[in-house]
Amino acid sequence: MSNDRQHKLPESHDETDRYTVDDAVELEKTAFDDCSIGRRTFLSVAAATGAALTVPSAVSAEVTDGAMTDLAEFAINAAPDGHQVTLVIEFEDTDSLNAFYDEYGEPNWDIEEDELPPKVVTREKPTPAAHAYLTTAELTDALELGGIEYVDFSPGSNPFWKLGDAYNDRVFPKVEDARDFVSHSELDQGLHYLATEYSDRLRVHAIGHSPGWENLYTNEDSDPKDVYVAEVTKDIQDEASFAEKDKVVFSLSIHGDEPAGRVAGTRIIEEATKGVADDFEDVLDDIVIVFVFINPDGWVARKPQYEFETWWGGTERFRYDRGNAAVGDTNRQYPTMGWVYPGYWPAEPENTPEVRPDDPQGRGYEDMVPDALAVVEHLRGYDNVEYLCDYHMMDLSDSMVLNLESNAPYDHNGTHNLDEVNIRIGDGMTDHWESPESIANDTSRASEAIHGIEGYVPERLLDYGTIYDSLSYQITGGLLGWAGQPEEFGGLGAVTVAPELVLRDGYDFKPFIERRLEMAYRISMREYAEMTAAETNATVATGGQNTAYVGSDVLTRRSADLPYTDETPGKGNGNGKSNPRATRVQRRHETVHPGPGGSASASSDRSTHSLAVQFDAHGIDEGVVKLVNPGGQTVREIDLAGPIADGLSHFYVPDPDNGDWSIEYDGDADIDVEMVLLETEDEYPNPEEVLGYSQREYVVNPMQFFEDLEPFLEEGTIKGLRVHDVRIGRLMRGNSGKRRYDNLVIAHDDGVDDQRYVSAIEDFVEAGGNLVLTDAGMNLLGRLDVGQAAAIESDDIEHGTTNFPNLTNRDLDHPLLTDVRPIQQEIWKISQLGYTTGDDSPVWTVDSDAFTDAGGTVAGILGEDGDVGAGMLSAGDAEINVIGSVLPPANQRELHPFGMADYTLSFMGHSLICNALGFEQRRYVNGELVGTWGELR
Repeated sequence: MSNDRQHKLPESHDETDRYTVDDAVELEKTAFDDCSIGRRTFLSVAAATGAALTVPSAVSAEVTDGAMTDLAEFAINAAPDGHQVTLVIEFEDTDSLNAFYDEYGEPNWDIEEDELPPKVVTREKPTPAAHAYLTTAELTDALELGGIEYVDFSPGSNPFWKLGDAYNDRVFPKVEDARDFVSHSELDQGLHYLATEYSDRLRVHAIGHSPGWENLYTNEDSDPKDVYVAEVTKDIQDEASFAEKDKVVFSLSIHGDEPAGRVAGTRIIEEATKGVADDFEDVLDDIVIVFVFINPDGWVARKPQYEFETWWGGTERFRYDRGNAAVGDTNRQYPTMGWVYPGYWPAEPENTPEVRPDDPQGRGYEDMVPDALAVVEHLRGYDNVEYLCDYHMMDLSDSMVLNLESNAPYDHNGTHNLDEVNIRIGDGMTDHWESPESIANDTSRASEAIHGIEGYVPERLLDYGTIYDSLSYQITGGLLGWAGQPEEFGGLGAVTVAPELVLRDGYDFKPFIERRLEMAYRISMREYAEMTAAETNATVATGGQNTAYVGSDVLTRRSADLPYTDETPGKGNGNGKSNPRATRVQRRHETVHPGPGGSASASSDRSTHSLAVQFDAHGIDEGVVKLVNPGGQTVREIDLAGPIADGLSHFYVPDPDNGDWSIEYDGDADIDVEMVLLETEDEYPNPEEVLGYSQREYVVNPMQFFEDLEPFLEEGTIKGLRVHDVRIGRLMRGNSGKRRYDNLVIAHDDGVDDQRYVSAIEDFVEAGGNLVLTDAGMNLLGRLDVGQAAAIESDDIEHGTTNFPNLTNRDLDHPLLTDVRPIQQEIWKISQLGYTTGDDSPVWTVDSDAFTDAGGTVAGILGEDGDVGAGMLSAGDAEINVIGSVLPPANQRELHPFGMADYTLSFMGHSLICNALGFEQRRYVNGELVGTWGELR
C-alpha cells in the first residue's frame, strides 16, 4: 500500500461552484491554469458523468491517493455528493478484492429482478480487479479498507477494458454481462484489437470525424471523434474477392440516443470475426457486412443540459444526444433527390462549397456535417451495396419493431426485395419469441422504469410500411433516401430500410431489456445478410394481356427548364444564370420562452417563396408547438407528448400568405426556433445561391414506371403511345372492332378537349378494353360517355393538394386493394418527387355521391373532403379503374439540387397499379416461389 494517501471526505460545495458542460464553456481558460486536469478533459468528464462538476482550481477538499489516476481523482472529487462514478480498481491480492466485494457487492443480483447492472463485478486473474459504481464517500471508505493499487475512471461495457489482458474472454461482453453501453474509446480499442487478432476477417477504417462538442458552444477548436467502419467477411485481404462480393451495410446509431443498433452490431462483429457467430458464418463466404458507427458525437457525450425532470429521469444518469455537435438531427443531412429542406446541411462530397452562401455565420459543410460527408464518400467506394439498414429506436408502439420503407424509388424487383426482407425479419422474430407475450414481463418492466407506464406489451413483434404509414410524418435528407437512390444520382442503388425498435433509453443500460432489444436487431441483421447472399427475382404475370399507356411531354420535367441552369438558352443574365442573388435567404433565430405571450415570428411578403421553421424540443415531453398564420389561425401543431415527437421538429409552408407567421408553445421549457424565409425573384429558387450546390441535370417522367416494369413481365407487353396515336385509332385493329391492347393507362389530361381522342378511348372500352385513369387522367371521367362513367360530370372531378397522398377509409376487400395490409396508406413518397411536407401534393378525386350513384365501388378516399381517391366503374365487360394520385409529375418549385426521381411508388402504390391492371405479382428467392400478390383478372 502506498504511504502518500490522504483520505478526506469532500466538503459540500455550493451549487454555484459547480458547472455543467453548458456552464463550463463560459469559464475563462485561466480557471484551468496550474491544474493537472485541463479544460477539454473537464468537459469530457462532465459529459460522461452527467453531473455538474467543480472545476479543478475550485476543488477545496479532495480524496487523493497515489493509486488514483489524475482522471479518476478529478472525476471523484468534482462530482456532486451521492453521484456514483464509474471506476475500475486493481487490488494487491484477492483478499483485498474479496473484502471490497463483501462491502459493496450485490451477491443476490438477479437480471430477472434488478433493473441496473450490479454495483460491482470482479475478476481474480490476471490481476485481482473490480469495476464499480461508487460515490465519493464510498471510495474514501474503500481506500481506508486498504489493498487498492490502481483506480481509474472507466465508463463502458467491458468492466476491465482499460486494464491489461482485458480480452481473455470477450472484447464486447454479452449484453447480460455488460456494465453499460459501449463507449467510443472502448469501441476504438476493441475494434483495433479484433482487427489485429483476426486480420483475415475484419478490417477497420477511421473514415472521417465528427464536428466535436466544443465547437457547438464556443466556436473554438472542437474535440472531434472518429467515424469508424468495420468490414467483416472471410478472406478479407483478398481484394479481388472483396470487391466482387455483394455488400450489406448496417448504420448504427445515426441518432446517438438510439443505441440498440450498436449494442447488437458490436457483438456480431466480435463473434463473426472469431468465427463463432453460427447465424452469420455461412453467408460470410459470399458477402461483406459493413458496420458504420455513424454519429460519434451523439454517444461520446451525454450532455448534462439534457438532465431534466421528465419521464426520462429517475436516476443520476444522463442522456445521449440525437444529433452531432453542430446539427440537431444527423438523419436529415444527406444529398437526397427531390426537395431539400432549406435549413438542412446536405452532405455532398463532390464540389462541396467551403462556405455555405446563405449562412450568416460563414460556416461550411465541413464545419457542420464532416461525419456525413465522410460516410457518403466512403460508401460510394463500394461497387455493389445491395442492402443498407439504418437502425433506430422509438419509445412505445403497437409493434415491437416498425420497419420503415425508405423514400427512394425502386423498380419491381427492388420493391419486392424490400417487402420480402421485412417478411423474413417478422418470421424470424416469431420463430424466436412466438409472440410479444413471451417477453411481456420484460417489456412491462422496462416501460415502467423508462416511461412510468405499467403493463406495456406490444401487440405485434413487427409491422412495416412507409415512414408515414409507420410514424405519421415524412422526411427529406435521410440516409436511407440517399443510399436508395440510383447511382447516377449519387446514391448507392441499395434496398434501404430503417427499423424503429421500442423502449429507447438514452440514459441507463438495463440488461434485462437490452438483451431483448439486442436479439431483435440481431435477427434483423441476420435476415438482411441472408437476403444479400440470396438470389432474388420478381415477375409479373399478365395472363397474356398487352398494355398500353399514353405518354405526354406535359408530364416531363427537365433541369433545362429552370431559369438558373446553364442548359437554359436565352434566359437569365446571358450566361444561362438567373439574375445575381435572385434567390435570398432570411434566417431568424429566437427562443420561445414559457408563459403567456411567448412566441417567435417572421414576416412574409410577395417575394417569399417558402417559410421553413425548425425547432429544438428534443427531450421535452410536454406542451404543444403551434404554427400560426397571419390571420391568427393555427395551421399546424405538434404535441410533444406524442410518441413520435422527436421526428416532428419542423414546419414547411410553400408560398405562405403575406404577413406575420409565428411559433407558439404552451409548455414550461424554452424552445429554440430557427425560421428560414426563402425569397426569390424567379419562380424557382437557385440552389447554388442558398446551399452552394449547382443543379444536377435530369429529365424525368412518371410514365417511366411502365418502361421499368415491362422487363419483369412473364408474358404480354407494355407499350407507350402518344395522344396522336390514340386519336388516329391505334388502340384498335383498323375497323375490325378488335383491340390491339387489353389495358390502357392514362395519367394526364392532355387531349381531354379533343373529341376524336376521347371517342377513340370510348371505342376501346366498348370493345372490352380495361381503362386505368390516374392523377390528371381522372379528368377524362367527365368526358367519357361509356358504361357507368357516363354518369360522371366534369364538375364531379376535383383537383386539390394535400400534405400526404394517403388513401384512407379503405375497403381492403376491394379488388384494387388485394393483398394490401392494414398499415399501408401512403401511395407514393413525396420528397424525391420534389413535394414537401407542406400542403402541395396533388390529388384528383371524384365526388363520392356521384361515383356511388353511378354504380361505382369505392376502394378508398383521398384528401379531407371524403371524395373518392380509388375505385372501380364498370362498362359492360370492361373495367374503368381510377386512382387519384399515384404517378404525378415532379414538382420543380422547391430546392432540388441533386436531381429528381421519375416516380416514388410505395409497395401499396405499386400494388394498386398492378391490381388495377389485373396482374399478379410473383416473388422468387433462390428459385423458389415464395409468394404472390394480386389476382389475374
